[in-house]
Order: sequence, then C-alpha cells, then structure tokens
Amino acid sequence: MRAGLGLPFRSCRDREKMGHQQLYWSHPRKFGQGSRSCRVCSNRHGLIRKYGLNMCRQCFRQYAKDIGFVKLD
Repeated sequence: MRAGLGLPFRSCRDREKMGHQQLYWSHPRKFGQGSRSCRVCSNRHGLIRKYGLNMCRQCFRQYAKDIGFVKLD
C-alpha cells in the first residue's frame, strides 16, 4: 500500500497486469470447438466425438484395436 493514500495498487501497470490475469481465458467454454478436447492428449483439432469417443484422430488410430474397432476392407 502507498503510504498515507490507502491505495491497494502500487502503480497503473500493476492494475493492468492483474486485470489481464483475471480476464485471460475467463470466458465460459460450454459449447463449440473450444469446449472439447481429446481425452488422451488434450488436442482440440480432428476430434472424433461419435459414440462418445472424444479422441483426436491420431490417438484414435493409435488405440483403435485396444478399444475394439476392426478395420474392414
């Protein structure tokens, strides 16, 4: 605190920095591509949501046999 003024911020820069930290990624992500990620690697691109897989395509190819998927001709 500043001496005698009772202000909680030391300077304007501190206030701006605190505001950015509070606002960064604060928008609610309930819907859309930003709300979903791969359950294995947390990637957001190439997501397969069918049957509740929620895996990116690369992880799906890696774990398809373990899950029980069989590649047909």
